[in-house]
Amino acid sequence: MARKANPIGPNILALIEDARIDLARAALAVTEGENEPDFALPDDLPDPTDDDAVEAFRLELIKTLSEFDQDELRPAEQRSRRIRALADGKGVTSLTTIIEQQLDDAQSQEFNRQPDQICRSVWTYLNARETFEDAESFHFARQFRDHGKLYDAFEVELENHVALDATAIDEAALAAKIKAVLELKPEISCTVKALDLPTTDTHPASIMLIVRHGGPLSSVYDHRQDGRRGTIYYRPPNEATLIYTPSLRQIEVCADSPVVRQTVSDSFAEVALGHDISQKPLTWKRYNLSRFRTSLRLQAPEIDGYAFAFARVVEAEIRLGI
Repeated sequence: MARKANPIGPNILALIEDARIDLARAALAVTEGENEPDFALPDDLPDPTDDDAVEAFRLELIKTLSEFDQDELRPAEQRSRRIRALADGKGVTSLTTIIEQQLDDAQSQEFNRQPDQICRSVWTYLNARETFEDAESFHFARQFRDHGKLYDAFEVELENHVALDATAIDEAALAAKIKAVLELKPEISCTVKALDLPTTDTHPASIMLIVRHGGPLSSVYDHRQDGRRGTIYYRPPNEATLIYTPSLRQIEVCADSPVVRQTVSDSFAEVALGHDISQKPLTWKRYNLSRFRTSLRLQAPEIDGYAFAFARVVEAEIRLGI
């Protein structure tokens, strides 16, 4: 008889294997919807200094989760993927950048006490969810700069230099402006959060805005226990991330809709920079990066004694607007 395939996804397995066992169990026990199953995970946590007991507990977690279907494990797999994304590569700097601005001293000390990057990411997800989500937004914005369909950049022709940081942004006024221009109904909330981004090797000091608002009302069918079909109505969350670099007088914005990208950029220029859009519209730049892909093709090298199937660039950074 063929062995049953393991339904546990790679991100759950990696979380169980790599994170401190108490944090891994706590993250996997999280549920965010009434349709998610209760995994009934073992709660008799072992002594963290007893390696054999810890390993046995990890195996018990895997055994327990293996009893569930892949569909039932999908939400936990997605949460594990999100946690791991902020524990590796640029995700680490995205998380620490936001942590330094949002957590108080006691929380920051607890964050820094965590033994490694995966534990810090899990701890933030469990104890500072809003900060975790802001770090995700920042991380996605850094990635989306390379995607033309989600990324636009605008130049602002200011007559006078405007000294600006996150504390100078009137978040409430900007949210009200965006809500009015997007013609959102009164019951649909719109929030703006401003954060300072420090200077890095590749980017000057900038200001990041995270704009969140409800999208159009939607619905999905739900299969009920009695076999009948029901309807679940919901309002999906929409988000736009804007990065303003004062030294370049440049606005970069990421959002699914080009209308939202333009609206958020115009509103920011008017409210935060005092720029008269009617007299001097923003200079719009639209980037198509597809032509760069062919220029990064590599010929397979020829070295005696070795055969190479291909050579490939795995990562490239392009600074737009310079």
